[in-house]
Amino acid sequence: MNIKISGIGWYMSATYELRRDHEVIMQVLNAMDTLRMLLRQGKDVPLEVIYDTIDFAKNFTDRCHHGKEEDVLFPALNAAGMPKDEGPIAVMLREHRQGREILAKIEDALTRHKQGSSSLDGVIAGIEEYIMLMQHHIFKENNILFNIADMLLSSKSNELNKGYERVEHEVMHDKHGHYKEMVESIVERIDAMK
Repeated sequence: MNIKISGIGWYMSATYELRRDHEVIMQVLNAMDTLRMLLRQGKDVPLEVIYDTIDFAKNFTDRCHHGKEEDVLFPALNAAGMPKDEGPIAVMLREHRQGREILAKIEDALTRHKQGSSSLDGVIAGIEEYIMLMQHHIFKENNILFNIADMLLSSKSNELNKGYERVEHEVMHDKHGHYKEMVESIVERIDAMK
């Protein structure tokens, strides 16, 4: 959250950038849910759209956003006294791994479908599982973990936000804007199929 402090200027909380990422990720999760519904209805959905959602999930959500959490936020929380092997950090890390596993299952199901050896049922099931995991994950972070982080790490907000920028630059190689544009494209293409 951004807060205006009278006479001082703007203060950016320790989790402001992560919450903004969540807003973008939720747009894609909502589009994936529409995609799932269209596939269930037997609509002809170009595989390219599915691949784009997977690309976004692997690169923006996992590599960049989860990278910010795993490389910057979680170590800072751990240094502030939150254990990393149990409690909220351990839960979030486990869910990050689960997300990667689900994405791999979706990619495998897409490959088998393209080869003609299976229907899209495995893709649909994987999309459903990923959406459910990520929606719950984001809810827990936004409503529990990030509130704790904002309290524990308020004095380190600038340092954390610089760390997020560093991860974004190192991981995305300045493609952050590309993925935000991809979101618009994904949403538009899926909305046009309704």
